[in-house]
Amino acid sequence: MRTGVRIVVIGGGSSYTPELIDGFIRHAADLPVERITLVDVPPGADKMQVVGELGRRMLARAGLTTTLDWTLERRSALAGADFVCFQFRVGGLPAREIDEQIALAHGAIGQETVGAGGFAKALRTVPVAVEMAEEVAEVNPGAWIINFTNPSGMVTEALLNYSPVRTIGLCNVPINLQAAIARVIDAEADTIRLEMFGLNHLSFVRRIWCRGRDLWPAWLADIEQHWPHLPEQPFSAKLIRAIGLIPNDYLKYYWLTQEMLDRQREAHAAGKGTRATEVMAVEASLFEKYRDPSLTEKPAELSMRGGALYSEVAVATMVSLATDRPQEMVVNVRNGTTLAELPPDAAVEVSCLVDGRGARPLVQEPMPMTVRGLVQQVKTYERMTIEAAMTGNRDLALAALINNPLVPTATCAQAILADILRRHRAYLPRFQSS
Repeated sequence: MRTGVRIVVIGGGSSYTPELIDGFIRHAADLPVERITLVDVPPGADKMQVVGELGRRMLARAGLTTTLDWTLERRSALAGADFVCFQFRVGGLPAREIDEQIALAHGAIGQETVGAGGFAKALRTVPVAVEMAEEVAEVNPGAWIINFTNPSGMVTEALLNYSPVRTIGLCNVPINLQAAIARVIDAEADTIRLEMFGLNHLSFVRRIWCRGRDLWPAWLADIEQHWPHLPEQPFSAKLIRAIGLIPNDYLKYYWLTQEMLDRQREAHAAGKGTRATEVMAVEASLFEKYRDPSLTEKPAELSMRGGALYSEVAVATMVSLATDRPQEMVVNVRNGTTLAELPPDAAVEVSCLVDGRGARPLVQEPMPMTVRGLVQQVKTYERMTIEAAMTGNRDLALAALINNPLVPTATCAQAILADILRRHRAYLPRFQSS
């Protein structure tokens, strides 16, 4: 007899996994977990074991009876899962570093989810994600896929359109923005509700409620007073007033492109490498700590890795799906008629009601003209990228990259694509025969 849900984590050797396990521990009363199975590929086996042993110590310290195991046999692990969490990285961080280096070498933004970096990662990742979803469909068609693998919007759209498995895509940016706004107005985060619309890493807040009270008119009227207290916001209060929206902070790559490119170039010239270089150093330090048999909780340094609160949104989603407890959340789902300016089968990041039936988008007003064109252009790029990744069509891949707003010229796009196909040849078999 089952005593709780069963969860499989694809990419179980990730340094993020202790964050996820910590979330299950903190929310054990809402979501009893019977078994967690970590799955990875052979190159990740050692890390998976380290993470798994830490996870067991964390669960024991919390006094939970949850079984945690790990395996390289993905198919057998998938058979009994209620939830399959995707958090894998094809090619690992070294591939990300190459992506960022290629982009910078050709005068473009190097970042793993937007621009040329997100494009390269999507080409490697989308076919693998779909193949895994096909495997889930064969052995366990009733499972839910919870996707965190980046670029989350594109991977989620591919899963929704190329697989019958129920899928929800997640990102930690909306929940972090919700928490930041709550701190500014001295409220509990769970009393704040955001109306958001757009795409993953290209989304916008257009309403804020606290305990049912609409705060948006007053917030916008006093934006100069509120805005300096939101952490790590790259935009001025004047810009926020002009567009009448609070942007996801990834908009800095679109609206402050030259400044972001200059920063990346300066860091690279100073010998600091790219963001991937920095993350690899953080990961090396983290795994040193993870190996310590006296460590029984996630270390504070994990926050340096990024992904803050990702376990909160993941566990909250699973709670609603497993217990039919309705919650409003910002997640990535099929558009349908939610944003009329985008195709019905596109993945969008919008406010949804999540319960036992899945995630249903809430009614949205038309996208404002201030951001509509950018969202449509990026979605066009994303859809061409997904099709190129699935078919190995080089012409379509080039057309997609030309349509990416962060790739400055067609000549640049051509050079970047050539380097991506050459340097990631082992991870792009569909492109080798085209």
